[in-house]
Amino acid sequence: MTKRPLDILVVDDDRDNADSLAEVFALDDHHVTIAYSGEQAIEAFRRGRFDIGFFDVMMPGKSGVESFVEIKAFRPEAKVFFMTGYSGEDLLQQARDHGAMGVFGKPVDPGRLLDAIERAAA
Repeated sequence: MTKRPLDILVVDDDRDNADSLAEVFALDDHHVTIAYSGEQAIEAFRRGRFDIGFFDVMMPGKSGVESFVEIKAFRPEAKVFFMTGYSGEDLLQQARDHGAMGVFGKPVDPGRLLDAIERAAA
């Protein structure tokens, strides 16, 4: 079975983490856009369409969850997974309430991310 490359948005204020995740997805033949803030994530979704997003929960300015909620208002079909090194259960519940696909703890296992992409694309 040949899989099609997906358009993926990686959102993380930790540039090393964002760049590493983007590299994992690119090596799996996906098209990757990186945003280093919630504001950049919103702008990216306004400019283009993504098959899936991977958002850090805690970021300066708009959190990943706040950005997701704003994006869902104009892109209700948006599919987003969250990544967090914190427990922030209130934020995570808000993300689930708005249709988040799931939450990964950091550090994130690249194999689990690629599995998640396969499930979301199916």
